[in-house]
Amino acid sequence: MSILTSLPDDSEGFQHLVTASPTHIAALELESPAEVDQESSAVGSGEAVPLQTSHEAAFLESGYDLAGHPAHLVRRVHQRATLCFQQIMAGEALSPTQFAALATILKVGKISQNHLGRLTAMDPSTISLVVRKLLKQKLVTRSSSDADQRLTILSLTDDGARYTLDRLARSAEVGERLLAPLNKAEQAMLLDLLGRIADSDPVST
Repeated sequence: MSILTSLPDDSEGFQHLVTASPTHIAALELESPAEVDQESSAVGSGEAVPLQTSHEAAFLESGYDLAGHPAHLVRRVHQRATLCFQQIMAGEALSPTQFAALATILKVGKISQNHLGRLTAMDPSTISLVVRKLLKQKLVTRSSSDADQRLTILSLTDDGARYTLDRLARSAEVGERLLAPLNKAEQAMLLDLLGRIADSDPVST
């Protein structure tokens, strides 16, 4: 940014600029081409390289590429998956994690909240929030385990079972739309590779 543009935009600042001495005005001017050439030659002669230039060189040397970074691509795919869910489940007060919990309870029957969290890959705080929402919607019920009073057992209500069954096909459509850019062979390969990554031990890798 030119130094001149940093002066106050009022009559007093303008008057100060007008009355400044020629020497003062010259000091505010941008560097001449000759001065720029002198700086460029200084870099080539082994003198100190500007910090910005050294940072750019180090960045290029690192090989980092955001557009091709696996974690970045997975995040973009997750955003697309969420968008597909919202489009197909439009008008539903339901999130992908909430439906995953409902579908899992429908499949396995009565289940502890901790076990449900493990099966749906949700940490304790997340599954707690999900269950709280489903309880509020009266889609699930909660009770204590007969074998262990410390465990919270979840099951679908009749409304919850009907609600989930009615939306299973639409949930499958979410997956189909997400994978639509790929052919059947590519879809199978992608799912296999994603499963291997998801099931791998992050410590050993």
